[in-house]
Amino acid sequence: MKKKLLGLVLSAAMAVSLLAGCASSGTAAATAETSTEAETAAEASDEEAAKASEVELDAYDQAIAERKAQVEETGVYPKVVFSFYDWTGTPVGTQRIQDAMNEILRERLGLEVELMILDSAAYSQDVRLMLSSGEQVDWINSCSLGYSTVVNNGYCYDLEEDDLIQKYGPGILQTLDPSYIQACRVNGTLYGLPQMRDMAMTVVMCVAKEYLDGIGYEYEEDPSEQVVKDTTWEEIDDLFAQLHEAYPDKYVFAAGKNLINQGSIADGVGGDYFGVLTDPVNSLTVENLYTSDLFKQKCQMVYNWNQLGYISKDALNDDTSYASKFRSGNYMSLMCQGKPGYKAQISAECGMEMVVFEMKDEWIMKSNAVTGILWNMNQNCEDPVAAMQLMNELFVDPELSNLIIWGQEGTDYVFTEDGHITFPEGVSSENAEYYHTMNWMLPNQFIAHIWEGDNLDLWERMKVFNSEAPKSKALGFMFDNSEYAAEFTAISNVYDELAPQVLLGFVEPEAGIAELEEKMESAGLLDYIAAKQAALDEWAKANGVE
Repeated sequence: MKKKLLGLVLSAAMAVSLLAGCASSGTAAATAETSTEAETAAEASDEEAAKASEVELDAYDQAIAERKAQVEETGVYPKVVFSFYDWTGTPVGTQRIQDAMNEILRERLGLEVELMILDSAAYSQDVRLMLSSGEQVDWINSCSLGYSTVVNNGYCYDLEEDDLIQKYGPGILQTLDPSYIQACRVNGTLYGLPQMRDMAMTVVMCVAKEYLDGIGYEYEEDPSEQVVKDTTWEEIDDLFAQLHEAYPDKYVFAAGKNLINQGSIADGVGGDYFGVLTDPVNSLTVENLYTSDLFKQKCQMVYNWNQLGYISKDALNDDTSYASKFRSGNYMSLMCQGKPGYKAQISAECGMEMVVFEMKDEWIMKSNAVTGILWNMNQNCEDPVAAMQLMNELFVDPELSNLIIWGQEGTDYVFTEDGHITFPEGVSSENAEYYHTMNWMLPNQFIAHIWEGDNLDLWERMKVFNSEAPKSKALGFMFDNSEYAAEFTAISNVYDELAPQVLLGFVEPEAGIAELEEKMESAGLLDYIAAKQAALDEWAKANGVE
């Protein structure tokens, strides 16, 4: 790593020198003396850059040496607790994977990792308790907690304090797009890190293939994208009617509270949906979602489905994951965010082959695309240097990345003849000891193996998917709502009380939306939206966005 990084620094310095030479050669008045001075200055710059790089790399290696020396004295390896969630709780093979990772980490970094994999339904509550009680948890993912929430609550460590990431996370900085890192700064402070994943999204409806075959439904999957493209909501309505008629004892739609954030291109600018961009590609006008035609149309659609018997009457109180619902055998479809390779992922999660219907004109990279699923270091982390070095290795080392994502070769997966991986004989998603399907959350899946069913060029497709997606004009905007914490809490309480009934179709939309709107406005929604608009306008001006 030292030679590689040093080479990059020297190459960059040489490139600067060459550009300077090109500029001077076009000046007729340039003299040999001036050229000599420029060369001397360039050489000095090269030497300084090399020394600076060596200082950073020496700091990385020095930390490891000191840690190993401490282990020699105490016989105890420092521990970094790395926490994320799984849809169905801790995989039974977690300890085995942790042991395999630690065989590498003891030698390489002089530390051990503890994998704390929690159930998705309880992750937010469990992590909050650990953070407030002082229990050790060094890295958390704020996907379900909210980036603004963990920052405003003081849970997050400044990742650039004393050049922490610059000294001990050089591989992270090389791997991530600089614009992604910039998007994670809050008032100039870097509190979180994204991962290598899909940043754009499409709205998709996923339907179990066995039920489509059962009604003889005709569809055509794009062979390269593995989706049914350009589906309309009218076609979904017709499909649902056929499924319900053929399978009246099952629920057609596994309803969730993701109707807006995953079910439309509305941009919850600033990290929440209390003020959105309904036309994010073309406009920076923050609107009240709950008075918009978009919200009314979505709620009416789900209300109709509920009245037709497509949705479980227990949907309001059922917080089980989609995976658990489908594995119960009682559901036939669900709505999600799509991406390249999503067919394989959602089929694995649901334990059955799914057909992915991609909704027409529903493709975007939202403003919080980067910041929606961030890794945050605990403000009370016992050893920030060790924690950062662990994260660095997860970003750059394929062996560690494959272990935490897929498990161990031979036990959890085997290679196929064409270079994919798949389950060993006798193993399936039902009995696998380590198969969590949370690849998208972990630091760098782009250096991991490709599961059977996905294209071997999946990661290249993902890069194109991200780069070509229509982008919100507010991409990268962060809203510091700390001065409006009281309003945010009051609005959130009203939303939690009333919105699920509207979103899941349990109240007539016109009346339900009117009550929701009135109480949210009384709680301070319009003031909150105005503050968000002012902050967005200031951000747009500073960043040259019109």
